[in-house]
Amino acid sequence: MDAEQLAEKFRQKLSAAVVEKERQTTIAAENKDKRTADIEYCKQAMEREVIPFLEELKHHFGEDQFSFSPQIERHDHRPVGVTFTVGNGAPTSISTAFGNIVVTRIGGSGTKKGVPFVYAPDVEPYISNSGDRTRDKIAKLVEMVIDD
Repeated sequence: MDAEQLAEKFRQKLSAAVVEKERQTTIAAENKDKRTADIEYCKQAMEREVIPFLEELKHHFGEDQFSFSPQIERHDHRPVGVTFTVGNGAPTSISTAFGNIVVTRIGGSGTKKGVPFVYAPDVEPYISNSGDRTRDKIAKLVEMVIDD
């Protein structure tokens, strides 16, 4: 290749990079709207479904046998997660990260702090997205905690 051909090859590569960057920017903007909507839906699910159900559980179990504390978003002061404990058991957390749901439980491991266990989204209690924050799914999670 001569100098002119090399320069042309480089210009084509730059043009392709600009097109790809614009494409990625568009995709990111579209996904941002989707993520923002899902984050809002997660907060609504916490307010409408999870927190009221945990309040019911606290009422029926008694304050000495069931406790929970919401994780609050610092900007709008709305719940984005919750940690609950049944009896003297280990804490279980349901949290939201960029529209994804993460369920963790601190389990015994012979150490002072225990080992965190993250429930996979494709195993019981099957909580993987904002639509899975239902009374039935939270009840199943609490049942699994009681059974352990």
